[in-house]
Amino acid sequence: MHISTDTGGTFTDFVIFDRERIETFKVPSTPEKPELAIQKGLERLGTASHFSHGTTIATNAVLERKGARIGLITTKGFADILKIGRQKRSHLYKFDSTRPKPLVDIYFEISERVSSKGEVIMSPAKEEIRAVVERIKALDIDSVAICFLFSFLNPENEKIVRDSVLKLKNGISVSCSSEVLPEFREYERMSTTVLDAYLKRIAEGYITNMEEILAKKCVAQFFVMQSSGGVVKAGVMKKKPVNMLLSGPAGGVAASKFLSELIGIDNLITFDMGGTSADVSTVVNGNLSWTSESSIDGLPIKMPVVDIVTVGAGGGSIAWLDEGGALRVGPESAGASPGPICYGLGGKNVTVTDCDLLCGFINPNYFLGGEMVLDAENAKRGVEKFANEIGMSYEDTILGVGRVVNSNMNKAIRVVSVEKGLDVRDFSLIAFGGAGPVHAAALAKELGIPKVIVPYASGVFSAYGIMVSDVQLDYGRTKILRLKGAEVEAEEFVKETLENFAVEAKKELVEQDIDFEGSMLLHSLDMRYVGQSYEINVSFKGLEDARKNFHASHSRLYGYSMPAEDVEIVNIRLRVIASRAKPKPPKTSVEAEGKPVEYREVLFEEGREKTPVFRREDLPAYFEHEGAAIIEAKDSTAVVLPDMRFSVDVYGNVVIAK
Repeated sequence: MHISTDTGGTFTDFVIFDRERIETFKVPSTPEKPELAIQKGLERLGTASHFSHGTTIATNAVLERKGARIGLITTKGFADILKIGRQKRSHLYKFDSTRPKPLVDIYFEISERVSSKGEVIMSPAKEEIRAVVERIKALDIDSVAICFLFSFLNPENEKIVRDSVLKLKNGISVSCSSEVLPEFREYERMSTTVLDAYLKRIAEGYITNMEEILAKKCVAQFFVMQSSGGVVKAGVMKKKPVNMLLSGPAGGVAASKFLSELIGIDNLITFDMGGTSADVSTVVNGNLSWTSESSIDGLPIKMPVVDIVTVGAGGGSIAWLDEGGALRVGPESAGASPGPICYGLGGKNVTVTDCDLLCGFINPNYFLGGEMVLDAENAKRGVEKFANEIGMSYEDTILGVGRVVNSNMNKAIRVVSVEKGLDVRDFSLIAFGGAGPVHAAALAKELGIPKVIVPYASGVFSAYGIMVSDVQLDYGRTKILRLKGAEVEAEEFVKETLENFAVEAKKELVEQDIDFEGSMLLHSLDMRYVGQSYEINVSFKGLEDARKNFHASHSRLYGYSMPAEDVEIVNIRLRVIASRAKPKPPKTSVEAEGKPVEYREVLFEEGREKTPVFRREDLPAYFEHEGAAIIEAKDSTAVVLPDMRFSVDVYGNVVIAK
């Protein structure tokens, strides 16, 4: 039995694969101790051989500032790097814009120096190290981050200090920048190393608790989802927890990639709308879109992560008026408690879910498959009160909230597509999460996306993605190599570095009891024109081929290229992918009747229309319907607009098009 879970703020999703059968369910999350919700869900199941897990524990620890008490050891004279940061501002014209408070509690400086060529100019003195270690011991620091200048070229000084700190033997955790991120750019490298140190204690404790729970189920292999869209064994994640900062959202994108292979659609825009936010990404030519530069709560992360844009637009997003009298939605959310007005838990603010319910999109008696009944009358009273306050009619208010939240999400879709040189007309929109399929058709219509795909088990699609994700390891190293006149030497150095990475990867996979021989090795380079301060990642099969790819990518992204200009390599990268078994969705029966369970009056932009309501499990493969429709499932609801049609493919995916 294969089990996969995805921990969310409201529910923890389960996907179980056993003997060609897939089962899904949700249990209420337990935010204070997320493992308790998993333990409760596992009580419903038998023993399992594989367990895959996506978690928000690292994300929440940073957002809520609940990580370890940290000490940062750095080169003398450079303790202010985190405080100074970059000149770049997230809000250029916002006068009260502030930087996030650094996670570090205490700063330590040590006299040491490595040159820009990797030569040790000054080794740290034993007396100075001893004094720092004594202060760490006296100050009761839980975790230490070590980040020296140019240690990515030569880690010798960092290792000397690391070994001295570890001799404290009081369970202290240590993160070295030369191990966490052996790449240039001091601010980002230091920030990433600090984040790793900040999370180590929490990750170690959480994964250990999970291992004890899973041992009772005789689980042989325990995998954790990484931010990069692949999984690793849980023991590896203990050593480098910064890799699971964006563990949750990556699952849905990974599932989309797998589905693209299954149904033969290479280009997808992924759209995951939950209770508090919407996450948008792309699958281009069958490959995940990723970046090596991201952030969380304003803190830089320079690690390979799935390139996801998140906006505060979810089912719980609250409608309000700004100072200019314009209707706004989000980013503030009613959350799970008190939640939308229709939850009946004390919520007073009008939310997207309330308006979706009153439009007729959501069945109040079939929310979560009937496990939760929504209070439509209470929601109506709340919306009528809000409509009077803002001077709009009842129906215009309902439709207006939908238009505004859709506009917010459209902007996010443009960021991952149009702003990156991609034509949305070449893509399909794959919609999942509890609220994604409700809004997807309207988004596609406005943007000109020709097709919407609502996948099988769309409400737990991220958990399914974690189950079908491969084991993935990423390696990178900074080496700035100008190419003009030195192509042969540069190519030799790149190939040698990649071979060394492969040796390291083989060792790491063997330690995880995973076969290396069948692994896929993806070579790439970060390249830029000489004098530029940004770089583009391109695949590497040979240096001349990489250079051509760079010029083409630069032209697509920025509208121009300069083939006559000198190009330089900045980083050398290797991604190792070891395949795992991937359970396919069960094929849909062709014998189901496909009859509506009811006809419901639904409010669309065009007006009210009596609309057929289908249950997803009643729809056979190859079923087709022309015109407006509501398709209900226990984990999500899909809305088909009046001028659209839908069909069902052999795997139960609902395909909506004009």
